[in-house]
Amino acid sequence: MSFPERLKAARLALGLTQEQLGDELHVTKSTISAWENGRDSPGFRLLPKLKAVLGVSLDHLICGDQVEGASELKSKYDAQVRNDAEAQLLKGYRRLSVKRRQGLLAMID
Repeated sequence: MSFPERLKAARLALGLTQEQLGDELHVTKSTISAWENGRDSPGFRLLPKLKAVLGVSLDHLICGDQVEGASELKSKYDAQVRNDAEAQLLKGYRRLSVKRRQGLLAMID
């Protein structure tokens, strides 16, 4: 799977449209389309924001590699989704802007 395919898969997994992802990154829908079709790629400055919005590692997104030690992180944080309700919550959380995520976490704590 190539970068454009991984990008599109990550976007679709969150239920985001190209326009919604573009809004989060402050780029146009056509820019996202160009990335997903391999006509262009995001600049270096957008990668941290792309990682935060999509909730995926840059290693996976760019290289397709699994991060070394990922299984240890998974068990440490018990990141397994147990039911549909948890999956919906996770998708909703990942669609939030970084600032809103921080606010939600502060409210939960």
